[in-house]
Amino acid sequence: MNVSAHRAFALLKELAFERVSCSAAEKQAAERLMKEAQAAGVQAYLEEFTVPCGRVHQAKLTVTAPYKKEYEVTGYERALSTGEKGLDGEFYYAENVLPMHLEKVKDKVVLINGRLVRSAYEKLKKAGAAAILTFSGSTIDKLSDSDCDIRKLRETLTEPFGSAVALNMRAADAAEMVRRGAKQVHIELQGECYEGISQNVCALIPGTQKPDEIISFGAHYDSVYFSTGVYDNMSGSVILMELLRYFAAHPPKRTMQFNWYGSEEQGLLGSKAWVKVHEEELKKHVLMVNIDVAAATLGQNSIPVLAKEEAVGYVDALMREAGIPCTVKMDIYSSDCIPFADHGVPALNLIRSGAPGASFIHDRRDNLKSVYIDEKALDITLQQALFLVKRLDQAAVFPIERKISDEIKDKVAEYLFKKDKKEA
Repeated sequence: MNVSAHRAFALLKELAFERVSCSAAEKQAAERLMKEAQAAGVQAYLEEFTVPCGRVHQAKLTVTAPYKKEYEVTGYERALSTGEKGLDGEFYYAENVLPMHLEKVKDKVVLINGRLVRSAYEKLKKAGAAAILTFSGSTIDKLSDSDCDIRKLRETLTEPFGSAVALNMRAADAAEMVRRGAKQVHIELQGECYEGISQNVCALIPGTQKPDEIISFGAHYDSVYFSTGVYDNMSGSVILMELLRYFAAHPPKRTMQFNWYGSEEQGLLGSKAWVKVHEEELKKHVLMVNIDVAAATLGQNSIPVLAKEEAVGYVDALMREAGIPCTVKMDIYSSDCIPFADHGVPALNLIRSGAPGASFIHDRRDNLKSVYIDEKALDITLQQALFLVKRLDQAAVFPIERKISDEIKDKVAEYLFKKDKKEA
């Protein structure tokens, strides 16, 4: 049996629906992937894990002075509630949260630029902000073509610094508030926290000659709100399925572990859960190959490498031999490779990222109707992955040393907030 981009793209089309962490749709996709792997003759099963979830019942923001207007907002999941009467406060635009801004945020409803990253959250909490506002999208988005993004206060924020009242709004509305000189606002936020259930899809193909050397494959299959996630990352998921089909029909020399991770978009929760449960087994894993985003018609190929510098040269030489234009570099990548590298397992990430203006991620435009992915482009990464893995599997001695450079170790530690960037 050979791999087929056409067959892979057909499966992608079938699973082109919103698959948010812990939703019924996420589980539906997981069960479909499991059955597909089983149909290829491979033992496959689901591994469940819990996810801290939140449910917002009410979110409201109204400017009360010097003008009156209510703006559409979404409350952050797992954020603090304001109480039934809400919260009234002075509005302040803190831009990029510089020290001069922080002098003025105490007890105020504070708008910041972009996403709520950990460093900004810590500063605002310590400075005593009463509530935090963020915005998403662009100031020129048409209302009919945009969504008010739904976000969550993750544990990496709340566990070290405590919870907060937090809401998100559209960029155009945030700009209007600043431009019109909003001074006083009234906000209401009611929600609840609960534990949800997500799942990883797992399948194993035993090695015929070196069963104790395991090559681990990963791709996440969940999406974010409003997105069908065909680019990010059903494309990687269906490529992984084709690799499983191939090696089910052509038994590998080394054992191959295939995992489709749930809840990656919530902070790599699926892969974190998997390595925690299988920590002892990880000693046998010689490499993790992760595929996250592919199939962009206009795009470029790259392979970030989380290993030693020698691995970069080896992988680059293989890509040259295969005739596949690809940038191979030593670097981390924000995906399910991170927990493996954190446990000492080298990793490669196969990516076909879209060219500027020719791909969409984390919003409603990541769908088939946007017509920016296709099966010919998907076949680029599929063939790349197959060529690479066949060479790795057939090597007399595994060619990538099971070691990770200090540079990558530091970057992984920073990513996981185990080490401050200033210490690196």
